[in-house]
Order: sequence, then C-alpha cells, then structure tokens
Amino acid sequence: MIEDIIKKIENLRRGKGEFKTLKEHIMNLDDFQYNIIIERLKIEDEVVKKYNPKVRPALDPYVSSELGIYRRLNDIEIGKFLGYPECCIRSFVEEVRVSIDREHLKEAEEIDKHVVLTSGFIPCSLKCREAIKNKLLGHLNDEDLKVIKKVNEELKNRLKHFHMFYEDFYDFIK
Repeated sequence: MIEDIIKKIENLRRGKGEFKTLKEHIMNLDDFQYNIIIERLKIEDEVVKKYNPKVRPALDPYVSSELGIYRRLNDIEIGKFLGYPECCIRSFVEEVRVSIDREHLKEAEEIDKHVVLTSGFIPCSLKCREAIKNKLLGHLNDEDLKVIKKVNEELKNRLKHFHMFYEDFYDFIK
C-alpha cells in the first residue's frame, strides 16, 4: 500500500515514471524536504504493516501538501498516482464530485456494515468493487472498524500535522 507510493516517489525523484507533473515537482524538492517525505511515509508504512487494515489510510497530510496534491496540479495524474480506479477518477473530474453527496449517502443506507473510506477519496459509488479491491473503501464489521480506528489514532499521534481540513486518515460514513 504505502510501500508502493514510496517506490513511485523514489522513481519520480530519479526522473523515471509516467507522472509528468508530479515528477517535475518531486525532482525540484530540496533534499531536506524529500527526506522528510520519505521518512514520514516509512512511519506510515510501518503502522499499516503492523495492523494490515482492510482500508488503507490517506497519505500523511504533510506529505500530500509537499507533493502538491492539494494544489490539484493534475487531478487525473494524482488519482492514478494514488491508485484510484478510473471510474472514480472520471466521476471526480467529469461530474465534479468533490465530496460525499446525497447519492453516496443513499447507498450508505443500503449497506448493512460500517462504510469507511481513505480520507479525501471520493468514489464513484460506495459499492465500487475496484475501490474496495484497491483498499480505498471498505464495508467493515465491528472488529475491522476497531482496527481502522487504531490505525487512525496511531497515525495521528505519530505523524503530527497542521492541515486544517484533514484531521483523520479515514472518512467514516456509517
């Protein structure tokens, strides 16, 4: 999960990879910024491997900020970089679905489990099989939800940040 993102960033830093805008940005980071990004991602990776949650957490907000993800440099490229399904990227870009909407909430009522998303990820549907397969969305039982909450708390404690819109590493819909 997070380990794959670390590898992508390392490749982009070396000028390799398909993500042109992100590559340019990462190649222009100074060594200090780059090393902080990698160290923070390694902490996140350690926590994810410790708990093996059914839904992956969002990237550390500091890392996302430093990578330019919040500046929306290129929504399609960022979605692909983060492993978002094509259908969800299209929904986000073409339908301008930038938050959980009424359709999502209607779907949530039909799901008899806890619905948890990687924070910041907006699926085309809360039933998107590809998003579930990619661990961006989960329909969880009580035990799995407890694991997610442990991951969320440990990441919040170990990766302190000051992003005003991004408190948690997960979004809890139901």
